[in-house]
Amino acid sequence: MSTSGSSKFKHRYRLRLGAPIAALMLAGAGLAETAETAAFQIERGEYVARASGCMSCHGEDLSGGYQVETPMGTIVASNISPSRAFGIGDYARDDLADVLRRGVSPDRRLYPAMPYTSFRGMTDADIDDLFTWLRDQDPVEKPPDHETDLPFPFNIRTGVMAWNWLYLGDRDLPEFDDPVLSRGAYLVDHLGHCGECHTPRNDLFGVQNDRYLAGEVIDGWLAPNLTSDLVTGIGGWAEQEIIDYLRTGTAGNVVQAAGPMAQFVEHATSHLDADDLAAIAAYLKTIPPIDSRDQDIPVLPPVAERNDPRHRYGQIREEMSAARARDDLAEPEQLYLAHCAACHGVTGQGQPQAYYPPLVQNAALRRAEAGNLLQVLAHGVPAGKLYRVPAMPGFAGELSNDQIAILANYTRTTFGGRQESNLTAADVAYAIETEEEMPAPLRTLQLIAWVGLIGLIFLLVFGTVAWWWLARRRGLKRQEG
Repeated sequence: MSTSGSSKFKHRYRLRLGAPIAALMLAGAGLAETAETAAFQIERGEYVARASGCMSCHGEDLSGGYQVETPMGTIVASNISPSRAFGIGDYARDDLADVLRRGVSPDRRLYPAMPYTSFRGMTDADIDDLFTWLRDQDPVEKPPDHETDLPFPFNIRTGVMAWNWLYLGDRDLPEFDDPVLSRGAYLVDHLGHCGECHTPRNDLFGVQNDRYLAGEVIDGWLAPNLTSDLVTGIGGWAEQEIIDYLRTGTAGNVVQAAGPMAQFVEHATSHLDADDLAAIAAYLKTIPPIDSRDQDIPVLPPVAERNDPRHRYGQIREEMSAARARDDLAEPEQLYLAHCAACHGVTGQGQPQAYYPPLVQNAALRRAEAGNLLQVLAHGVPAGKLYRVPAMPGFAGELSNDQIAILANYTRTTFGGRQESNLTAADVAYAIETEEEMPAPLRTLQLIAWVGLIGLIFLLVFGTVAWWWLARRRGLKRQEG
């Protein structure tokens, strides 16, 4: 009996002594598991931020500052770092959800340049992960260098409620049972918000859903047709070319990203994993074709008809020496030799080994819409935008608009496969200098708003004067009485 009692006592004693240790061990395991979960959620949140293009507008440090030029004025991306004074440090998770899905922050409404019309399809899990990642970043304790600058009445953000009422409804987007296509649709239609730039808009800047992804010109840059049309869209692209383009900004030696798309590749799609890039490519190939603009030849020639650009050592030097020895060079050839041939070759074969793209069959030269080519010729492409591609200088400060037009015409007809090209200095000025005009409905709305404001001021002044006059008369009558 005593042995049994002693055994029970020792057992109970071990339990009592071991309980705090076990609790500490369990707590430690729980903390480790929580830390691991948080780290994993932060990692997923960064991926969501990349897929959503957050850094394309708000910068790698999330300080904001990217300027979106619209016919109504300039909209500036805000600071979204966890700064309490200048960023979103005071946001709760549901505040972020409201921003992403409704365009409403705790202190104001957002303009739809922030693509909440697409982000509203984000999953709860992705918003959770994004919120966790955003809170883990370093705060940037300063505002962007510029502020959103819109004229009256568009500077009154309450007016966005009317726009949301018109255009924030559910869109009729395709759904798939195939998990790959479903993932691709989610990345294109929601996280990647491709339709925000690549879909035509009406005069009130509402997306024309019946022409989804058919292409649009924004701030002088063509966001091209992404449907499966063989001539104007990407129907002639292989899925691997789409993947290569999204990963590196170039594909098949015949197409390169520039302008806003180069920025999106740099900060967003180049960071996506292989499965997601393949899902995007697979989904885009299912988009029904929409014929857009006056494209008369395929933007990309069929694979079987493409040249295989090759560049041998010393070729450009030999060709340029021979060309410069000629005494019959026309002005277009002289301009090309002086400004382009050293990198792209006299015969336009480029230097693929050194990442200088060929001009032969290049998509930028084959497009009927020459705006992107003119933008690149005028402003160039900064280094680091595309995978390993060196910088291209812009010629706006060196060549006249007439010379840029001559250079564009020469390259389009010599290397781009176009039968003719008649761009003028006026076309160059329109593409790179002209600000987009405000559509007539918005000008009318602005005029009505000004008339209403002036009328209100008049009524207030008239009412005040009338009240003063009546009050004075009553006072005089009292004195007379």
